[in-house]
Amino acid sequence: MKKKEIRRVIFTLFMAAVCILVFYPVIMMVLVSLKDDVLLAKEPLSLKTSFAFENYRLAAEKMKYGRALFNSTVLTICSGLLTTFLGACGAYAILRAKRGKKFFLILNALFLMGLALPQQVAMVPLVLWMQKLHVANSIFGLILAFTGANAAYAVFFFSGFVNTVPVTLEEAAYIDGAGPMKTFLKVVFPLLKPPMVTLLIVIALRVWNNFMYPLLLSQGEKSRTLPLTVFFFKGDLSVQWNILFAATTLVILPLMIVYFILQKQIISGMLSGAVKG
Repeated sequence: MKKKEIRRVIFTLFMAAVCILVFYPVIMMVLVSLKDDVLLAKEPLSLKTSFAFENYRLAAEKMKYGRALFNSTVLTICSGLLTTFLGACGAYAILRAKRGKKFFLILNALFLMGLALPQQVAMVPLVLWMQKLHVANSIFGLILAFTGANAAYAVFFFSGFVNTVPVTLEEAAYIDGAGPMKTFLKVVFPLLKPPMVTLLIVIALRVWNNFMYPLLLSQGEKSRTLPLTVFFFKGDLSVQWNILFAATTLVILPLMIVYFILQKQIISGMLSGAVKG
């Protein structure tokens, strides 16, 4: 018993130390964001705070928080849903194709090549195509870019789950007169809900925190996302670190709120997706 208790105490202390290391930067970010200019100049790294909530108001006004939050929310939701649906459709078409199998095998190989290709390599042709299609500097253009960038990962992700769906269910649907699309929507698609939750979480994090795509593809002020507004927040000669940290806190706050509200659904979806695979 003593050895078990000692191990339990050691494990508890170790996990507490890990939690402190993980959350220390976040705690310091919040504390610095609540300091006034005087306290920030005297004790920038201390645990003291002035509870200067005025910093958040100034940060929200300067970064036009409402517009940026709306852009990031629309971009994340639309990109996540579109990528998830198209990825499921693509994986099903590749694995269940009865005609044109060679075409779908080549298409699958291209998707696999897309996984191996660094996204930075595709930025120049992507920018040129966005300009030719006249969708640059718009949320719609960013949605298309993020959907295309994550399509290969989504198809690869769903391929393993589509293989676990019994073919007999689809054959029964064909006997009842359902076509390929109706079979996919009514039979296969509902069975892919657990991995969909997992993929939506991954895509949401990728899109919400992405900085490179909005920087290169959306220079217009009206279509800026939250990470991009923080980049343009700092001045050329000086930086107000307390207000900058307040802006950074405002950027991560929506995702934290969504996670705490939906943590049971998110965790259950990820676990069921892992078991399904």
